[in-house]
Amino acid sequence: MKQIIFLLSIVFIFGCNSKKQQADNPPNTSSKLKDNKDEIPEGMRNSPLFDTTVVTPTQLFDNIYYVGYKGVGSFVVTTSEGIILIDAMWTSNDAETVIVPRIKELGLDPNSIKKLIVTHEHADHYGGARYLEKNYNAKVMMSKVAWEGLHDPNARVLVDPFGNKSSDLSVPKNYMELTDKQLVTLGNTSIQILLTPGHTQGAISMIIPTTDHGEPHVVAIWGGTGLPDTLEENKTYLNSLNYFASQAVTQNVDAQISNHPFSNDLLDKMTALRSRNPNDTNPIIVGTESFSTTIDTTLRKNVQEKIELLKKKDQ
Repeated sequence: MKQIIFLLSIVFIFGCNSKKQQADNPPNTSSKLKDNKDEIPEGMRNSPLFDTTVVTPTQLFDNIYYVGYKGVGSFVVTTSEGIILIDAMWTSNDAETVIVPRIKELGLDPNSIKKLIVTHEHADHYGGARYLEKNYNAKVMMSKVAWEGLHDPNARVLVDPFGNKSSDLSVPKNYMELTDKQLVTLGNTSIQILLTPGHTQGAISMIIPTTDHGEPHVVAIWGGTGLPDTLEENKTYLNSLNYFASQAVTQNVDAQISNHPFSNDLLDKMTALRSRNPNDTNPIIVGTESFSTTIDTTLRKNVQEKIELLKKKDQ
């Protein structure tokens, strides 16, 4: 029997915002494929990951926007030749009722979605991919390992906030393989891909050159903050994190964003951005040194502590 797991560990990693957030919009209930809420343990129903309150779509940088829930969402990257979308949320209904309408709310055209980058093989990141592939002809892109994970009959089954099992979701029909240090280019924008197995075996991270009020900056996305289970998996996670951090610092990354916006206080930062005055600084931009320090004091610290704990258990 497939093991059903719940994405709980991510809630406690990388600066989880424990403060009560004010709702931008009511929780979305339209993403149910079927009513299986009894499948969800009581403790998970109030998890930040399962918060389906729809966030007001927010511009983060000149060409990067967030659309989605408080628990998980998508990044919209605009280019001179269309949109690169990063991740597709939990379900096809999320894509139809959250992603697409919020792209329109931003004044953008969802028909201009050309590429969809999936960060890893968890349902909260690929669930809407088939809908976007079928209805908008989006070219789905992910690592080979992630693609194989989507089609693995023995893969762990995740349960979403609506009680749906990941094994019941439609998956994309086709994909384009992403490789290490590959540039995903559309028009005037190139996103660098880094293969960073750890959170899952098929996880990728990204480095995105951008601008804020015309000033150049570099944004990083770490491919999955939740720690895996075994000692060897956590060692892999640490190796990938070290690689990611080295590449990011070399390229002067000075900002980081997460598709789980309860991390890094991104929800609060987006609230500030929506009322930002022309001369206000962007709260997401922290500088390369601060970015590196955050990696040391959160992600690296957490995984090193878990490695030591697992070593003691093995003794």
